[in-house]
Amino acid sequence: MSSRSTHDITIRILASVRERLPDWESLDAADRELIADCCADAARLQLRALSAPQTADAQLRLLRDKAQIHAQLSNLAAAGTARVSSAFWDAVKSVVNGAVAVAFAAL
Repeated sequence: MSSRSTHDITIRILASVRERLPDWESLDAADRELIADCCADAARLQLRALSAPQTADAQLRLLRDKAQIHAQLSNLAAAGTARVSSAFWDAVKSVVNGAVAVAFAAL
């Protein structure tokens, strides 16, 4: 996938996270930046997951990368870290499911 695809998915994930967090603007700028960085990491992870071989080693690498993103989210200074993490992964799932549906419809 191109860097353009990665950027588009990142923006969609971020927009979806913002929709799920009504208090987005009250988060620290550093927390918002960390979430945006995690969106970019999640976009790259999801694109890699689509092309990863179905081997135990490949799946383990993907799980490690997902755990790293989750750990980054746990470093948020904001009080509702669990809420942010839940909203984040819900957004990733929603965007990825939508992208897969569009890709299959185009076939």
